Amino acid sequence: MMGDRFVQQQGTYLLSHSVGLPLRDAEQRAAEAFWHPWQAGNADIWQHWLQEINVFRGELAQLFNGDMDYFCPQSSLSSAVSKIVISLSLPTQKTTILLSEEDFPSIAFALQKTDLPLKFIPAAEDTTDLTVWARHMSPDIGLVLVTHVQSNNGRQLPVTEITQLSRDKGILSLIDVAQSAGILPIDLCQWSADFVVGSCVKWIGGGPGAAFMWVAPSVVERCQPKTVGWFSHENPFEFDIHHFAYAPDALKFWGGTPSVYPFVVAANSLKFINQIGIKAIREHNLRLSDKIIQATNGGELVSPRSAAQRSGTVILQFSGRQASVLSALHEQQIHVDSRAKGIRLSPHLCNSAEQIDALIKHIF
Repeated sequence: MMGDRFVQQQGTYLLSHSVGLPLRDAEQRAAEAFWHPWQAGNADIWQHWLQEINVFRGELAQLFNGDMDYFCPQSSLSSAVSKIVISLSLPTQKTTILLSEEDFPSIAFALQKTDLPLKFIPAAEDTTDLTVWARHMSPDIGLVLVTHVQSNNGRQLPVTEITQLSRDKGILSLIDVAQSAGILPIDLCQWSADFVVGSCVKWIGGGPGAAFMWVAPSVVERCQPKTVGWFSHENPFEFDIHHFAYAPDALKFWGGTPSVYPFVVAANSLKFINQIGIKAIREHNLRLSDKIIQATNGGELVSPRSAAQRSGTVILQFSGRQASVLSALHEQQIHVDSRAKGIRLSPHLCNSAEQIDALIKHIF
């Protein structure tokens, strides 16, 4: 357990699927990287800040086994998805976007405003089954949205198989890693996706405002972003109002004057994750999650029992006593949340086996 590395909190924190805890040294690191150079009146402050953002991109590249040139900072997943979709010129006969009713609503809201047709895989269908995707990938589908981990049910989807299927059918793939980044191993080289979007607010513990997109080198040239700004330019400091040229890499999606502070905080958390190693983090999560699952009577478990199919979150449904379980946990300062399918519990490095034993005592 490494609970002393995180900000001090009262009770047991099991909400990394929602808002992950930042590191204890996050404020100090932010002061050093963001405030101190500004306070010093540094004339080259932008160069300093851009270097800090490059640290963020570099840590993402290490975590996901990718090239930092193809990562672009974003303010949110919804914004990133909108930018990607409107940058594409899909063939007239392949303009429909395929997604699932189990996807996070915010992204669906953004897609609705692109004015492209949407096709939903019904929530009742098993999106871990490749034949379901194959059946819904009709000839009019030009882009498929795949949520690596579905927050409602705690399931992992077989991303590699889905992206290969979409590629075989001439369909672009967009992967949402909001619920998996920082807790599940992700290898972009293995996935062969076209686009990936994610956030640092959850398992990474980097706070809100530090989202990102990754664009495959094979598709970046065909993308023509419409919402651009001086940081989308190949040379942001050229300052020629009559000349615009896209950055040659994913930064063409960046836009106008960017935020800096959120990415400094997030980079600090990413560096910690890379030092510990995603494999060790996942193993710790599984050990604690398995303790919870083994204590169930069988009927309470909503998320998958198999570690290969389960995300970092255990979801339990107690039917008639759901409210009383939540009340008991609240009284013991065990911090969880609840959605339509059950109570969500997300053990992370900030948690110990003793904390999970106490949790089990109060709910079973």
